[in-house]
Amino acid sequence: MVHILRCKDLGFNDDFIVIDNDPKKAKERMKEHVMTEHKEEFESLSEFHQEEIISKMDFLLTRGCGCGVLKL
Repeated sequence: MVHILRCKDLGFNDDFIVIDNDPKKAKERMKEHVMTEHKEEFESLSEFHQEEIISKMDFLLTRGCGCGVLKL
């Protein structure tokens, strides 16, 4: 299975996309991107909203509708 995370799906305004076979690696790569490219914006959010973004990554990596997980 190929796992896809798009930065825009997390509420940030850029075209960064992570594609990986391992969902844990995909999540880590996206978290690194957020903390590198959107650190100031992310840290200005409340703790609740920061946790919501991290939870959304998990949701996007596990749903089977084709939007976050593709079976090849």
